[in-house]
Amino acid sequence: MNVTCICALWCDSCEGYREGFFELAKEFPGARFRWLDIEDNAAEVGDREVENFPTLLVERDGAELFYGPLLPHHEHLRRLLQSLEKP
Repeated sequence: MNVTCICALWCDSCEGYREGFFELAKEFPGARFRWLDIEDNAAEVGDREVENFPTLLVERDGAELFYGPLLPHHEHLRRLLQSLEKP
């Protein structure tokens, strides 16, 4: 599973969320966590609509499992990932 947080360097909410995002990665050792800045990686963000920050993208084997804004509370992401881990 790939977990990508799409944020912006200028976003205070994102910067406050970043450390905990990578701490949460320790609970999901089978997942790859990435931080993607919309300005530094605009080509990679592509045509995706980013309406709010943080926006999370969760994929498995090339299939999109979740894409959208998520409140910057790590418990919300934890619950989302737990629900997506189950077969």
